[in-house]
Amino acid sequence: MARTSRKGAARQVAAIPAERIWNVAVYARLSREDSGRKGADTIETQIEFVTSYVTQKPYLTLFDTYIDNGESGKDFERPEWQRLMDDIRAGRVDCVCVKDLSRFSRNYIETIEFLEKIFPFMGVRFVSVNDGYDNNAPGSNNESLIIALKSLVNDQHLRDISRKIHSTVKARRERGEYTGSQAPFGYKKMNGNKSKLEPDPETAPIIREIFEWRATGVGRAEICRRLDKRGIPTPTQKLRQERGIFNCDFFKATIWREATIKGIVRNKIYIGVLLQGKHDQKLYEHKPCTAVPKSDWVITENAHEPIVSLELWEAAIKIEYAKCGRRDDLPDNIFQGFTICGVCGTKIPRQYNTKITSSGKRWECYYHLCPLHRQHPADQPFRSIRSDALYEKVFPLVAGQLRMADNMAAVIEKRSKRKDNPREALDAEISRIAKELETNSDRLAGLYENYADKILTEQEYIRLKTGYEQKAASLRQRADDLSQRAAVVADVSESNNRWLAAARSFQNPTELTREMLEAIVDKIIINDINKIHIIWKFKDELDLLESCASAGEEVV
Repeated sequence: MARTSRKGAARQVAAIPAERIWNVAVYARLSREDSGRKGADTIETQIEFVTSYVTQKPYLTLFDTYIDNGESGKDFERPEWQRLMDDIRAGRVDCVCVKDLSRFSRNYIETIEFLEKIFPFMGVRFVSVNDGYDNNAPGSNNESLIIALKSLVNDQHLRDISRKIHSTVKARRERGEYTGSQAPFGYKKMNGNKSKLEPDPETAPIIREIFEWRATGVGRAEICRRLDKRGIPTPTQKLRQERGIFNCDFFKATIWREATIKGIVRNKIYIGVLLQGKHDQKLYEHKPCTAVPKSDWVITENAHEPIVSLELWEAAIKIEYAKCGRRDDLPDNIFQGFTICGVCGTKIPRQYNTKITSSGKRWECYYHLCPLHRQHPADQPFRSIRSDALYEKVFPLVAGQLRMADNMAAVIEKRSKRKDNPREALDAEISRIAKELETNSDRLAGLYENYADKILTEQEYIRLKTGYEQKAASLRQRADDLSQRAAVVADVSESNNRWLAAARSFQNPTELTREMLEAIVDKIIINDINKIHIIWKFKDELDLLESCASAGEEVV
């Protein structure tokens, strides 16, 4: 019997198309309402169920697991879902598996948008295990109506839950029950009745001291220093201890802040009065959280045992408003919301100080000081920065960016006269890379079969496999870079792109205004008077324009 040559066998095997291997993302989600509820689904159950399904399919390989725990299904603004979409855009994932559609989303419109438009356009396979849905399976189009109906049911379920919760909370408030998720500092929820508050023996005395100090004229900063010196935990520290949270930025405050003292002294809850319903959010109507007029607040007198007497509260609030009342004659703070401490990342408010000099003249000063500077005195290279000094440093930088808009406009104008579309070239290259990735994946999938059939030696198999994997990684990185460039190049290539539209309104400025900052500035990071760094808005567009202008080249 004639011996089949190795090359001939290789050609014969290569001629048989290998089944495509899909890189799978297992996605799991659980809302806050379902978390811990008896009989509810769990994250662990979802992951185990879907992962078991993936491992049983030879054409599916698990790439990563994405978990949104405590996230609502009303929209897709979820951190892990955003990470998953980034991996899809980069070509690292081409298949998404979920337990059922309700874990994917409860929003009917957005679900159908993904299933019928976004995923097919991006070449993504979608599998809902419990629903028996696979958009790559034969006849999957016939199931689209069933999928749409299930998604609609999920959407209506979310709306119904939201409506019921909103009505229940409103009724509880009107009955004088406390509806907050946790008790305010100084109180705790009653055992056996979580809708009622009672003084916390551990923290209520601290609240009384704060009011006594404030009533005798002690300033907020001094109260903070006294509490810190005694090692009294802040409200956020106490919450950390109760919940066992140690690595969350939300609970990073370890020193008392003047804003905390202000909130405590002005809160009527400490004299037994409940003020609830200050904000309203109706998820079932897709309405964001909005402030409620004071006339519509739900006010309950004598709702619980007070910590301080009415006389002490009135004495403290009198000092509070006398010393810290808002002055209407102060000039506007154009830097409000922009200034950030370069050490701890805290927003830096503007502060006001005044005194009468020995000559009888009134001295006024506006300055910016990190409210947490006491937390990092050794690391803080500046005590404070005066508003006028900050203005003198920031204005030239902003004016320079605005003048740059003229040069950028020339680049855009030159680009607009060209007939070729830079985005088309990028999209074509991305498509080419996607096809090359698919071909590379097919060849990689066929390698093991060749090795198992002894067509390839172990050394040849490892060498070829390493080469294909390295090539795939390189192609994915290239596709990722091109995708990021494509995301901004279309906007940059238009004469009315976002950067120019924002900058052109303020050409040749003679003074710095808040409107200028809102148009082009994201943050102003301050370390000291000589270390001020501005983070600009539309950074991607600006970087691309600057690179084009400096090199004298086209946008792509």
